[in-house]
Amino acid sequence: MTEDMKTVCIGRFLIDVPAEAEITISRERIAGFAIETFEEDEASFRQRIDAHEAAVGADGGKSGGDGGIVEARDLRVPNMIGRVLIYGRSRGYVMEGDRRVAMESVSVEAHAHVNGLSFSLTATGSSEHRAKTAEELLARLHVRDDGDIPTIPGFCIPRAVFADPLPAHKTEHISMHVGFSGHPDVGVVFDSLPGGERSLGLLSRYSQMDAEADPDEMLRVSKLRSGDRTINELAGEEILERVRELNFATTYGFVWETQGIPDDPTQPFLSLELHGGLSPHAGGKPVDTSLHEDAVLDLWDRISSSIRFRKPGTPPPADSQPEPAGPRLGALVTAGEVCLQSGWWKCREGGPGVDVQGGAVQWIRKGDRMPQALLLPRQTLWQKLRGLQPSIEPAQLTTWRLVDKRLRPRTPALVSLAPPGQVSTVGDAELDAAQKVALGTSVRTGDLCPASGWWRCGETNALDGTRWFPRGSALPAATFQVPTGVFGRSAGPEVIQRRSTWQLMRHAEAESVALPADGVSATPPPGPSTLA
Repeated sequence: MTEDMKTVCIGRFLIDVPAEAEITISRERIAGFAIETFEEDEASFRQRIDAHEAAVGADGGKSGGDGGIVEARDLRVPNMIGRVLIYGRSRGYVMEGDRRVAMESVSVEAHAHVNGLSFSLTATGSSEHRAKTAEELLARLHVRDDGDIPTIPGFCIPRAVFADPLPAHKTEHISMHVGFSGHPDVGVVFDSLPGGERSLGLLSRYSQMDAEADPDEMLRVSKLRSGDRTINELAGEEILERVRELNFATTYGFVWETQGIPDDPTQPFLSLELHGGLSPHAGGKPVDTSLHEDAVLDLWDRISSSIRFRKPGTPPPADSQPEPAGPRLGALVTAGEVCLQSGWWKCREGGPGVDVQGGAVQWIRKGDRMPQALLLPRQTLWQKLRGLQPSIEPAQLTTWRLVDKRLRPRTPALVSLAPPGQVSTVGDAELDAAQKVALGTSVRTGDLCPASGWWRCGETNALDGTRWFPRGSALPAATFQVPTGVFGRSAGPEVIQRRSTWQLMRHAEAESVALPADGVSATPPPGPSTLA
């Protein structure tokens, strides 16, 4: 999802999202005016505004107050056609001590059409002189193509930008929702709102909620990250949580906020949220997040780290952003040197009959010293009987090669997992459309695998984790560790197996893997390993 990114201009900021993302913009407001954008021709615009003006004029006093049109005139903005409507005068008063103070308000609308686009600025409970402010704002409106990034400073809305300098104002609002067609349970929301309106920061609010939560509720919440986080000079706070819901679904809630400064539209309150496990049905129960935790974290880090203030000049496109610091896959590091990337490193020593202590592939943390490998030759029969293991320390420094980047180490299962069934030729007609199988598809134990790929076990406590299965094989049962008894041993078998569901996480071609006779792939394609 994050291999191909696109840049979106939202308010006064830029943010990168996956190119396949579906974007919706809402809540656009500037200087107290709600903004609406329409794509229509001039004739449709005139017909719509004429009908709206007639409806407002015919309303009279039906809407409360004096109602009706106060003023209606053509828009006074060069190179734009449109109308300004002032209507719905309402009178009242408030008491300030013993003094009665009269109050009066109207609704103000400014409608403009230019280059096949229509824009409407609307404010209720306003004053007549605000019509001039609306026209001044429209005079600074520059139309842009969908996806274009403006090179002039200002406030971005869909298909346009209000270019600086703008009339004096204190507030700007805009929100963006990001969805993914293959993962309807995952959503990202970015908000830019007036700053300084919140008395408590993100970390303080969550600490207060944690203090008031039940112990049972806190046991279901795991904090993956929590603390201060500055993104491109924007000082903020971040909290990343994994939640085990009451219906046993695993969901994620990630939030980052920066407070902003009151009455300064160039330094607003910013909020970025990512939620995984949202129900596709309104009011429905949470569902298991369709992305693996590593993928959710990677998606969050790629999007959140791209938030930046849009400065004058053409920004580089999302796909030309410099790579994150750290070596590429395949990089070589010698023992004794500092590890530059947390991940799985493969020792280039050893070979047939010679193992490496700790494994030929080891997870090493960034900042640690790369180890000197200790080689373990194959034991002779006499050495096996005596329980001896010979070892050899290479004379030259060991070389390690980066083979996989991970956010954290994974612990391999120490027991044999149930293998998938033999690849079946029955039902090939139903499996011909394997490539159309959507990510997130769930299949039960015993059913034929509809598409080659990586499948995640639906049981959180199972040892299987995510495994690769070929198309046409019967999906296996899940494997569980039996809790130990009082004396550290289980009364029965150490593991049990029972039926489960499997969820498709990633496609892979079955033809690229040679299957042994038992139908279990000995060399699965590159991807998540078969680990718990």
